[in-house]
Amino acid sequence: MLRNGQNQAHLLARCLGQVARGMAASSKSSVNQEKAKSKLPKPSTVEVPVEDPLNANYLSKTLGANYRAWAAALEKHPELKTVKRKDLLNSYETLKSLAYTVDDIITKPMIIYYGATTLANRHSVLEECGFQNITIPTLFKYVTVVNKSIEILKAHTYIPYDVKVAERLASYFTGIHLPVDMRDLDSENLTLKSLRQSLLNAYLRERIQMDDGDLQKLWRVYSRIRHKSFRAVQETVELLTSELNFTAERLRKNSFLLYSDADNVRRILKEIPTIDSQDIRDIGFRRPKILMSTCDSLKQTLQHVHAFGISEAAVLRCLEVLTLGPDTVLERLRDLQEIEEFQVLGTNPRVLRLVHYQNKARLRLDYLSQLKVRCASLHILSCGSEAFAKFARDGSDRTKGRDIVVYLGNILSKDEQVLRNLLSRHPNWCHTPLLHVKLCLEFLRSKKFKLQEIFANIHLLLYPIKRIEEKMYLLQAPDAQEELQLPVSGFYELSNNEILTLVLYLIESEFHFTGDGIWTEQHSHHVENFNNLLPDFPESLNKVYKYGVKPAEKLVMQHL
Repeated sequence: MLRNGQNQAHLLARCLGQVARGMAASSKSSVNQEKAKSKLPKPSTVEVPVEDPLNANYLSKTLGANYRAWAAALEKHPELKTVKRKDLLNSYETLKSLAYTVDDIITKPMIIYYGATTLANRHSVLEECGFQNITIPTLFKYVTVVNKSIEILKAHTYIPYDVKVAERLASYFTGIHLPVDMRDLDSENLTLKSLRQSLLNAYLRERIQMDDGDLQKLWRVYSRIRHKSFRAVQETVELLTSELNFTAERLRKNSFLLYSDADNVRRILKEIPTIDSQDIRDIGFRRPKILMSTCDSLKQTLQHVHAFGISEAAVLRCLEVLTLGPDTVLERLRDLQEIEEFQVLGTNPRVLRLVHYQNKARLRLDYLSQLKVRCASLHILSCGSEAFAKFARDGSDRTKGRDIVVYLGNILSKDEQVLRNLLSRHPNWCHTPLLHVKLCLEFLRSKKFKLQEIFANIHLLLYPIKRIEEKMYLLQAPDAQEELQLPVSGFYELSNNEILTLVLYLIESEFHFTGDGIWTEQHSHHVENFNNLLPDFPESLNKVYKYGVKPAEKLVMQHL
């Protein structure tokens, strides 16, 4: 490190020429800015087709029946227009597989408002209960039907009189003895809903050792399970325990899995066997909620992530993103390109946290902006409420530097620990926003400085661009060489590396090498004096002055 007048003169001397060359190259700045951005994820070309609302013409051509019938249905039930075409076709195919025709459907057109899985589940439940000739109106009124007593249902011939409903339902749980007295369930005054709930409780007590508290929570929080057939419930439990190694305890803690679709889980295991070489079984075990997403949704979400240049390794760091809908993921990925503070985090391996928590991150970014807090790390934007409240309450406009190190590691192709060790020599480096580091790097690249030269003077990225530019213009002043008695015969004798080193020196010399040169007038903070701010100067500057007389320190300081 140089701290005396002799070396100051040498520093200024070596700086003049290359600044002139750098400034002369400014006309090509836009080209270099593009090069500097080359390692950032490119905007996706994935487009989600905008669907027109369902109309009678589409329905009549796709499903059948006449135009007028569907026009009347849409007029009576306008909410049908909001159904997505893909969902409509899935529901139609399910009804078709259950032997319903389009003429049956048109009698209760709102039946296609329900999802395919819901329709299949409800039909299976009615079938298990002994219903015969399940019509579309019966399926449509499913909730009303299961709340009726068995006696009434038999009286209206929904269920034959000779069917013993309790025994029939219990028989669908195979290979297990239900701890329940069937005589208590023989009464036909019971509703189908209460009878099925009693039998399902007995199965869950025996199979996964649920107690009263577990069952109360199940029916309070995940009441949809009552609409799932007994065969499907048992199939799901056996699949999760045998294929994904779920224990009874883990199933109890994640009881929402009882409503997952076994066929869908099998598809996931077959069609998405791994994510970044990690077995999907292990991933499903770690984040069970992923198994509630459809296989098609998961595949589409992964396609969107790949399209934005985000690796599958990043997916493993935020598996929660797989629980979002693919359209939501795509929309939020696009937002990353539009918000500068998010876009600069595009190369961060934890960037998908901004996708999963984007609504929260947006609100926090706006809030911190109002507080004049510039250093909002990815962690702060996506962490828990208590941690964020503590950060905002403490009023410390700084980060731990993780985002800066990761960003520069990707751009400069350098080891993150090496970068942290270098940056840590500056006491205020964690007070610099990542977005500023990015803009400063792009500015230097626009002046024809190479990445290796920027790395050799990495602390310069922490300083205001305006201040850097001022020093560059100062050094290329026509009378600078004569006034400062610089030991060079021409401007072109200096390397770019020496220019950046001297610009950094000139800035900090005004602030007594305290590191306070990074603050603008709007952001002024006091930091203790420090040593070792600047990187070692090039050996080429530490040589005997060839003219035999070293420039006076007073002249140098007068110019500064």
